[in-house]
Amino acid sequence: MAVQLTGVQFSYENDSQRQLLDIEQWGVERGERVLIHGPSGAGKTTLLNIMSGLLACTRGNVSVLDQRLDQMSGKQRDQFRANNIGCVFQRFNLIPYLNAIDNIGLARTFSAGGSVQWRDEASALLSTLRIEQSDWVKPTSNLSMGQQQRVAIARALINSPLLLIADEPTSSLDSENRDNFLSLLMELIGSRDMTLIFVSHDMALAEHFTRLEALSDIARRPC
Repeated sequence: MAVQLTGVQFSYENDSQRQLLDIEQWGVERGERVLIHGPSGAGKTTLLNIMSGLLACTRGNVSVLDQRLDQMSGKQRDQFRANNIGCVFQRFNLIPYLNAIDNIGLARTFSAGGSVQWRDEASALLSTLRIEQSDWVKPTSNLSMGQQQRVAIARALINSPLLLIADEPTSSLDSENRDNFLSLLMELIGSRDMTLIFVSHDMALAEHFTRLEALSDIARRPC
């Protein structure tokens, strides 16, 4: 299994009486492409953050790639994520004054494995993602939204993760750029035999995925 959640609950320490997530049992097989949909504020990002180890669940078992994240320290989860999970955030989280290559390099420095020839790998990814070579050395703040998105994907893939988690990365794109992005992403994932968990409220994306899940079917209604 790529992901297995059992008895998972989450609430913030200062609001322990209100469960934001309550998941009895849910899992994702390796190689699946899963689209999770639901309204804003329903807990989709919280769920992704638990699966990526950015948040620790309040209780329950969180198994990712056969490793128990709920039994790890914060530092151990960070290292596990760097080595095994690629994350694409809604706002991309690029360093605006760094260029594309250097933004990708930041992700590479946190990983313990992979090739030392990361610059060659970064260049190959940027080429595959159809970013002109002249744009590789520009500050990412000077790139278009679509270009920034593809840099974020390259950064997420540079450590050859087994699992890619994406949090509404297409929300700011028009339909043409959205479809072009999804086609490129699925091509890359297929060539790398990765598992994809993708969150969006846009049901027009469903055709690209092997499985469609409503958050309301994964988690019980919060108290």
